[in-house]
Amino acid sequence: MTDSAATVLLAGCGDVGAALGVRLAERGVRAVGVRRRADALPEPIEPVSLDLIDPGDAVLPGADAVVVTLTADGRDAAAYERTYLGALRGLRRALSSDAAPRVVLVSSTGVLGGADGEVVTEATPPDPQRATAHVLLAAEELAAELFPDLVIVRPAGIYGPGRTSLIERVRTGEPVTHRRVTNRIHRDDLVTVLTAVLDAPEPPRLLHAVDHDAARLGDVVTHLAGRLGVAVPADNSPAGDGPLGKIIDGALVHSLVPRSRWRYPTFREGYDALLGTASSSGERDIAGRASGVADEHDSAKGRDASSDASTEPRGA
Repeated sequence: MTDSAATVLLAGCGDVGAALGVRLAERGVRAVGVRRRADALPEPIEPVSLDLIDPGDAVLPGADAVVVTLTADGRDAAAYERTYLGALRGLRRALSSDAAPRVVLVSSTGVLGGADGEVVTEATPPDPQRATAHVLLAAEELAAELFPDLVIVRPAGIYGPGRTSLIERVRTGEPVTHRRVTNRIHRDDLVTVLTAVLDAPEPPRLLHAVDHDAARLGDVVTHLAGRLGVAVPADNSPAGDGPLGKIIDGALVHSLVPRSRWRYPTFREGYDALLGTASSSGERDIAGRASGVADEHDSAKGRDASSDASTEPRGA
């Protein structure tokens, strides 16, 4: 989407959608943000206030591509169904009947379920374990029915500005499951992945967006504790020696977006940037302001970082 005449609709334009819209606008692309209350979107994004769940007779502007980044207004399956399934149907109604744009649906690696140290790829059959993950998989299937030119991007745990709860948990010394494997991606790198999908003439139809280091949570909190100058949180892993959780193979996304284009190829660079390692006082200031906004979805048995995509301010 490097053509200055191109238009991209950002459906459900929350944190990720807004960051993508700014990036696109900087390249001369017309970025249209669609959400219930669009007046607060950054100025480069053209705002359209519309409830995608109930669009009425509204018709959205014509577009070359649509990027769908939805967030449910609750954590139960009913809220997910209302937002994801309802907004996808409403989006189809609000697009011109003859429109056939490329549609990029941001889903979640949570639809893959959990595994004990197993490596999963785009070829791995979905196996959702939670009710909300079942809805996300249903949303993927519905989108495939509604939009012929569909790309599904499943991010791992998103972290970045406003998604700093793990920093706060380390600062306060809350126990974590050290053996749990965590898969993540910084929000800014997710934007880069989405931009690459829009640019590619023939992008993969399914893509797992994950950085270059599927690390155990113990390694992550040890790194953070060192930067914060606090004790490493206690380990509440269950008995056993093996890893918990899945390892997401990022070979496909890394072939689309080479490492040189990643701002934060591992959690080390990403969290160091969030903490501002130039001064220890700055580190403590940022960590102290962390408000508990989830930087990854809750895991099945607690709040340890897992490989599900993170929630963001609702934009449906």
